[in-house]
Amino acid sequence: MATLTVRNLPDSTRDAIRVAAARHGRSMEAEVRVALEQTFRPEKPALTAQERLARIDAAVLQAYAGKRPDWTVDDFIVERRQAAERGE
Repeated sequence: MATLTVRNLPDSTRDAIRVAAARHGRSMEAEVRVALEQTFRPEKPALTAQERLARIDAAVLQAYAGKRPDWTVDDFIVERRQAAERGE
């Protein structure tokens, strides 16, 4: 891990970091680390329609596992896929 030193930081910025750190229950160092990570880490690409459908499938299977006969899960997944493709 790298170390970064910031010189000539205005007192008002330091004070704002201190307040934010206290609000979030972190040290000032941890607060700055979180702010830098959120600002500079690569963004995750948006999910494709197929990935969204796969997540829906998994959620439905988990939600209905052991609660209903198999026919409802498969039929419901097909219905939800068709609705998502139509944009509903």
